[in-house]
Amino acid sequence: MSAVEDLSELVERASAAERAALASKWKERDDVDALRRHVQRLIDDQREMDRLAPATVGPPDPSAEGFAAAAHAEAEAAAAVTVARRALLDAHLAVLDARLALIDAGETDPEASAANGLTPLAGRNAVSRHGPALAHGLSGEVRYMLSRKPRSIVKSLAVSLALGLLYLGVIRVFQWDRMQHWLPYLGLWAISVVMGGAVVLNAMSFDAMRVRAALDSGARLWHLLVTKNLAIACIVAPIGFLLSGLLAWRAGNLDAFFKACALMISFILLWLGVGNVLSILFPIRDEPIWHRRKDGTLKQFAVVFAVSYVIGYLVNIMLVWRVFAAQEWAERLGSSVLPAIFVIISSIGMWILLTVLAVALSQQPKVRLALMRELADHRPDEARAVAV
Repeated sequence: MSAVEDLSELVERASAAERAALASKWKERDDVDALRRHVQRLIDDQREMDRLAPATVGPPDPSAEGFAAAAHAEAEAAAAVTVARRALLDAHLAVLDARLALIDAGETDPEASAANGLTPLAGRNAVSRHGPALAHGLSGEVRYMLSRKPRSIVKSLAVSLALGLLYLGVIRVFQWDRMQHWLPYLGLWAISVVMGGAVVLNAMSFDAMRVRAALDSGARLWHLLVTKNLAIACIVAPIGFLLSGLLAWRAGNLDAFFKACALMISFILLWLGVGNVLSILFPIRDEPIWHRRKDGTLKQFAVVFAVSYVIGYLVNIMLVWRVFAAQEWAERLGSSVLPAIFVIISSIGMWILLTVLAVALSQQPKVRLALMRELADHRPDEARAVAV
């Protein structure tokens, strides 16, 4: 084969090795051991091929011209690909050996997480290990969001809330709220502006350096997502409940207030779940537009913004569907308690599934590389925020 074909075959091998290495995290020891034996056979075959191959290409002949020089360059390229192929097989075998060693050492032990670059957590079970870590992370995240300097997160949330209240003002001025039974639910659309902002849809990269520092120090990515989600919910949900309460008081319908609160919880969970996936797939650091023009990421930012905007409308459509479904179910049952509970539970399940999807996507090398690229040090003021 030509050097180009050899290189293409090497790339295919690298992709196969990547998939096998990722899959080995979820396989039993016997399956991983069988995969290791297969890779060892490939290494043995490669060594045999190298032994039977012609002698290594020597230095180029200065007097060689034309096809002779081209043939020498082709031979050198093929030799370089061969070296890379051997290195890939050795690396694949080393990764599988490390995986087997971790399984034999007891990967379910709390200390086993250190082998994967994660901070070990004390505790006898998952709840006692992760519960305190999440609680500590939540309190720290709330304090950080409210006290960080520069206060870009608070400003972003405040601007989003102001736009949502302006939306309610426009509704009132043009008397679009004449249907009083729908009035308590208008708080959802005000909060939708807040939940559709950059802080939610770009949770991982909005404070990029702080997230990168946490990951480098051994924090779990799903811990960061969950604590950021809960912190946003703790800040936004009370505002949403207050708006729904005021609108329900104006409409004189207390029952609609409880329905609106259930839908508010559902809405926030849906937005947070979608935001987790978007923050992994389309990470965009918090950076002024004129900086993006300089570093060439303005087009990428425009694409991500458009995609987020479209997905935002899809989330709103999902919310409208849930509103009408819950309304019809409540009318059939003659009570709104069971539909409200079901809507909240289904939204929690959706948030969990979307968060698991986001974490799974983050383990893909290409997605992880794009995320880490956006978590790089780009802004001096972000560095100051981390130091606070």
